[in-house]
Amino acid sequence: MRRTIPYILSLILVAVACDPEPVLLDESVIDDSGHAGIFVLSEGLFNQNNSTLSWIDFTTRQADSWSAATGRSYDAFEKVNGRRIGDTANDLLLYGSRIYIAVSESSTIEILDASTCNSLKQIPLSRNGIASQPRRLTANGGYVYVCCFDGTVSRIDTLTMTTDATVQVGRNPDGICHANGKLYVSNSGGLDTQNPDNTISVIDINTFTETKRITVRSNPGTIFADGTNVYVVSRGIFDYGTMDYDSRLHRIDTQTDQVTATYDIPILNMDIVDGKAWFYGYGAGGTIQVLDLATGQVLDSDFITDGTHVECPYSIKVEPDTRKVYVCDALDYVTPGTLFCFTPDGRLLYRVQGIGINPNTIAFCDEKVTLTQYQGETKIIGDIDRVFEYMPAPGQFVNVLPNYEQGDDAASMNAKCLKALQSGSLISLGGFGGYITAGFNTSVYNQEGADFRIDGNAFSNNAEPGVVWVSADINNNGVPDDDWYEIWGSEQKEGRATLGYTITYTKPAANDVDTPWNGSDERSGSIQHNGFHSQPYYPQWYSNTTLSFTATLLPDNVSFNGTDYIMSAFGYGYVDNLPNSETNSAFDIDWAVKSDGTPAGLDSINFVKIQNGVIGCYPRIGELSTEVTAIYNLNSKTE
Repeated sequence: MRRTIPYILSLILVAVACDPEPVLLDESVIDDSGHAGIFVLSEGLFNQNNSTLSWIDFTTRQADSWSAATGRSYDAFEKVNGRRIGDTANDLLLYGSRIYIAVSESSTIEILDASTCNSLKQIPLSRNGIASQPRRLTANGGYVYVCCFDGTVSRIDTLTMTTDATVQVGRNPDGICHANGKLYVSNSGGLDTQNPDNTISVIDINTFTETKRITVRSNPGTIFADGTNVYVVSRGIFDYGTMDYDSRLHRIDTQTDQVTATYDIPILNMDIVDGKAWFYGYGAGGTIQVLDLATGQVLDSDFITDGTHVECPYSIKVEPDTRKVYVCDALDYVTPGTLFCFTPDGRLLYRVQGIGINPNTIAFCDEKVTLTQYQGETKIIGDIDRVFEYMPAPGQFVNVLPNYEQGDDAASMNAKCLKALQSGSLISLGGFGGYITAGFNTSVYNQEGADFRIDGNAFSNNAEPGVVWVSADINNNGVPDDDWYEIWGSEQKEGRATLGYTITYTKPAANDVDTPWNGSDERSGSIQHNGFHSQPYYPQWYSNTTLSFTATLLPDNVSFNGTDYIMSAFGYGYVDNLPNSETNSAFDIDWAVKSDGTPAGLDSINFVKIQNGVIGCYPRIGELSTEVTAIYNLNSKTE
């Protein structure tokens, strides 16, 4: 799996691990200026539909946990509504008696009753049939405003819960705030890594028209209003040499709409209270700092005073009355994060673990919140009911997706894979050759066009293709012991693939070093252990010290454009190759062939095997590893 730097979209990819136990909060430290509790929004992982909303109740002194068979952590939204928020929830706004959530990849605004978390309405946002991808929210005068990655700002009437106007701004806006009767929108241009935007759009609230664009440094994002000033972080272009941004902080006078100061400070995100900014950078190793906004001087270069370590700060919020500082830690971007609460002098009061993957927004709530358990049926995603084998090759997300625990064996890992796939969560096949074998809950019939679909987490320039095998239950014994047939995609059809390639991995002497491999054509290499994922990469339930896999080796699909690695997709016929919504991401049983390449002529199938078909491991992104999130039967009945 590629670890994508959170350039603009947080396209960090993977799924959920096991739940920590709820942490009971000490009554003596929980009260915070009369708030009833706090909401924490977690965006989850791109293309995984696993965003969550946590409610931490100061009255009961615990997180309200949702512990259904899906195993997701503290999801108050699903507990109440029986469904998920959607794919990549980027921002939460508590305004009046309602919660507004911007869900980017699902392209919706979710509106909730704040006292119950009941969904009141889901507003789809699109233009001309193309998703708008809402990113950030602000509110003023009975309206909620949302900036969208398609270059627009939409206005939501809070009485009718409808969008009543839209205005065009710059490219890929990634932040919004209001001050002095105006909206300020940071136009990141983040989808163009070679030429990002560098402007702030100014919108007159009364006329809802763009009146000006203010030039700042490239790739502006986080933006806050404080009194008569607006502060915006310009991240610049990510530097793969330093693995960091070269950030600047700009101050804009809202009377003149001019930049009045620029500070050379490594800020990625911040919160502002009374002229001070509590902030963190991207590569600062979890350090929280405090900045005097008037002078641009850092008042405290290390706010945390008791040695508490925050691995990866992902959001920060300062309570304006008590000055308690709340920090969310995304840990490894894969497992559910942690919420820390610090005193004003930087001492840890308490922490709540397992609040969700990539927790990005914290909101205080003053009213009592009562969550009622949803009584409907829990939806099972996909159409498989058995996992027969899960045999991953070594990789940076192996032993995490799904999570390995001491005592797990092949059977328990199979069960964890089934649970993950039936809830739409991600599993990783590791390096080349790693595979999973699953059974459909009913036969998949061969009809004209696509017959089944296997979802991964591919997106533009991020393909990690896996090859597919299918089998029919000819002897009707319910296990995959009949003949297997490979699905030939574009690369096999055109003779660009190497059939029957064998690779052998050797278990390393230590858990934090590279895993070497040798190929059947005398090539060799290693699965490189990186600093982002510290767990063992060799599957811990395997007893053998060497692993050999034989699979079809697809062509090298990786290139480097000077800024980023490009992992190009193939034409058709592979898993985790194209976005799940594209037609060519589905499979036709007619593509199944015998060992000599002639059509298999199958009328139906019952089993599927998915196997990583690419080799590649790069220092900045790790190994290429096919991921799977759901398997669907598109033809369960004959015509």
